Amino acid sequence: MSLNSFAVALILCIAAMPQSMATEALWLSDMDDAAAIYKNVPGIDINAATRRLLLEYMPLHQDSISIVNNERAFQILKSHERACSGNKVRNAERETFAYFSTLPQLIFPGLRLYMLQATADAVQLNLNAADETVHSLANLSITLPKARIGVVGGRNYGEPLQLLFEQLATRNRIYTRTASDMTAAALLDMLVSGRIELLIEYPNVVQHYAEALNHAVPLVSVTISEAADYAGGYIMCSKTEQGEKLALAYSNAIRQASHDKRYLQAHLRWFDISSHEKVTALYNHIYGTHF
Repeated sequence: MSLNSFAVALILCIAAMPQSMATEALWLSDMDDAAAIYKNVPGIDINAATRRLLLEYMPLHQDSISIVNNERAFQILKSHERACSGNKVRNAERETFAYFSTLPQLIFPGLRLYMLQATADAVQLNLNAADETVHSLANLSITLPKARIGVVGGRNYGEPLQLLFEQLATRNRIYTRTASDMTAAALLDMLVSGRIELLIEYPNVVQHYAEALNHAVPLVSVTISEAADYAGGYIMCSKTEQGEKLALAYSNAIRQASHDKRYLQAHLRWFDISSHEKVTALYNHIYGTHF
């Protein structure tokens, strides 16, 4: 075979390859579940743990994992034909460049506002463990005119909070963590050391990192009206024909895996036992189960 004939044959062979072979599927994660993410502290790998269970219901699926932050993940989703990323807030802006799973991959009780006791005293928040008063972050930000809120770059906290962050950012009231370790662990360290005054985070995340970082400083947390009662982390995939098929495959896998008690346990292992009843009730409500 001549060199020209070989080149033509090679081109025809590549053109005839199935799309699934021509473009490798990517799974984009902001955390290597085998590595420490900040000060040798392991991250919360609920994203990886639930995905391993989902893949049991997707036996023919193959992909490679790429560790990137949220901002880079969104760039790749916009340019790659077969990329997906898990545990993402679903909103109208993101739906312009991605398909989403019909059910959330993960569920969490709502975000809370965390602060040092001295900050709570400054706004006369006399709280006890049973206090479930809902406070307005917008009002608290007026009462604490110099307090800065720490947020993770590229993360979406839900529309009401995002709108408030945009307003406060114009007054230098928002600190955005954009370093390579832009995690809740790093922001929690900043809160405890007084480098920021307010932090919005999930209770199980704060508990995990506070214990892992050996923080002895007590924190005060309150429910805020701008945060939803619960949050769902969805799987988002490239807005292409192949991406739509992947989103559908993950949706079917979530629908099946969520009825496996191991999927519930993958959630519960990251929550204090005192909150297991509440988390299980939320899980049953979202996934239509009866655990």
